[in-house]
Amino acid sequence: MAERNEETAPHPGPCNAYRNEFYNMNYKYRGKALIFNHHHYATALELRPRGGTNKDCESLVECLKQLAFSVDVFCDLKYAEIMKHIKKTAKINHSNHDCLLIVVLIHGEPGKLYAYDTHYRSENLWLRFTEENCPTLAGKPKLFIFQACQGEDYDDGVTLTSSDYIKHIETDGWFEPDKIPVYPDFLLARSTVPGYFSWRNIDCGSWFIQALCQELNYSATEMDILTLLTFVNQKVALNYESSTLNAISNRKKEVPCFSSMLTRRLVFTEKPDNLSSTKSLLDYFKECTTKNKN
Repeated sequence: MAERNEETAPHPGPCNAYRNEFYNMNYKYRGKALIFNHHHYATALELRPRGGTNKDCESLVECLKQLAFSVDVFCDLKYAEIMKHIKKTAKINHSNHDCLLIVVLIHGEPGKLYAYDTHYRSENLWLRFTEENCPTLAGKPKLFIFQACQGEDYDDGVTLTSSDYIKHIETDGWFEPDKIPVYPDFLLARSTVPGYFSWRNIDCGSWFIQALCQELNYSATEMDILTLLTFVNQKVALNYESSTLNAISNRKKEVPCFSSMLTRRLVFTEKPDNLSSTKSLLDYFKECTTKNKN
């Protein structure tokens, strides 16, 4: 293959350097936020209930509504039900929306996420929102957040702080996705790095989601999302440590990670009067169906 010469490679002019520095967050509505919250599972799967996940869900709903998202929460859904809502959301006209956010609070194992009744792959969620499948989100940020483990190893780490806050600790199985989007404007944030467990407090919620909500509440309207997620990484890595009765899992650490295909800086700038769309997912679907019939 011929080498690309410096003389032939295009250079952006000075006036173009920061023309598209930020995503446009001035549409009428912030957009949809879907939360798939899994607490209980079918007995046949032999998966433990995810104590503390409802605390995560409550914190997310409060936080995201403050950021003007229209939030829909779905609890303990079967896989077919999850995909039904994903497909409906992809059919919505997002022309007046800034972005899309999907959060999954779930058990996992290598390459798998667990719905109530079976497992599935993470790409089944985001593939519906490529430019080809969901054109009204083309060029807009599509954010996916996963609270699930990515391996079966414990992180011994180096303890810098400790707290009595960390009690009654559990893990969320392990989840190691084998694919990430190869399209622009996607962001995947995960509660831990590949190969390691992710920690959840059965009373206070997961380390990652609680830290994420704290940072979103503190600086989401002023700080770009990648910087914000870096501070989430810092908070979880330095301020948390497991406290269990098992020597193997006691005094372990965690660090979240994210994969960004974003092409601009993303800041959740404030909406006038905290304007958000109050329509539910069902309302949107009915509206789109009516328009199509006409």
